[in-house]
Amino acid sequence: MALVLCHSPKGGVGATFLAAHLAMGLSQLEGTDGVAGVGGGDVALMTTSTSDLTPLHFGLPPAQRLPSMGSLAEASVLVNGISLTCEPRALNDADFLPRLEDAGFLSPASNRTLVIDVPAGERMLARRLMAHASVHVCPLTASPDCLALLPQLLDEAGDWGALRNTYVIGKLDETRKLARHVAAFAREVLGERLIGKIRNDQAVPEALAMLQLLSRYAPASAALADARVTAEAVGKILAEERLAATTAEQDAAAADAAPIGKPGASRAA
Repeated sequence: MALVLCHSPKGGVGATFLAAHLAMGLSQLEGTDGVAGVGGGDVALMTTSTSDLTPLHFGLPPAQRLPSMGSLAEASVLVNGISLTCEPRALNDADFLPRLEDAGFLSPASNRTLVIDVPAGERMLARRLMAHASVHVCPLTASPDCLALLPQLLDEAGDWGALRNTYVIGKLDETRKLARHVAAFAREVLGERLIGKIRNDQAVPEALAMLQLLSRYAPASAALADARVTAEAVGKILAEERLAATTAEQDAAAADAAPIGKPGASRAA
């Protein structure tokens, strides 16, 4: 399973919205050019927040409790084929990563995808997961305080970040001059690592208040369209990594199956 880490060091930037809609978008990508095998409904979303609003983004009431990984089947929560789980003690759980591995969630060659939403306050957990993630999606807002975090984020990401660390500008209000300028500067600094934007859209909180999926409440939502574009970008990254991992496994299997030459074999004169 490919692991998609959704985490920002700053709260209030729309990370939960992004994680939820990445899971929804990835589940719908199977069969499209360049991302075949990413979705197909075999997508799971996990949150590690102790007070999370993930259920609201799936049209569920806020009182809905999400089960932990490994709960009984009858306790599972599925929305449009996406399995929803919550691991609020993951930060202090030394067995969290081994349990993910035992569940088959850390194999990029698998045709399954796990999106993990890690809140801003759990930076240490995010760093642990970063080493195992196929891609890290970091949402930021077009504000000076988020812009000030970029040098630190790029430095922490290092060489790994140059390949798989991506950014999304969330809650973008393009009617504001400062927001437009900050977004333009971020594009210049981040280049291809900036894979999308999520425009500020009143339909998002309205859908939450109505306990409806955004796609049902406002199919023409600007934020929904932006989230789908971002999911496609993530899907392409996952497809490339999955292809590389599958090729590496096939090459290794072929090497193991290759006959070993006999001692004393004849040599060319």
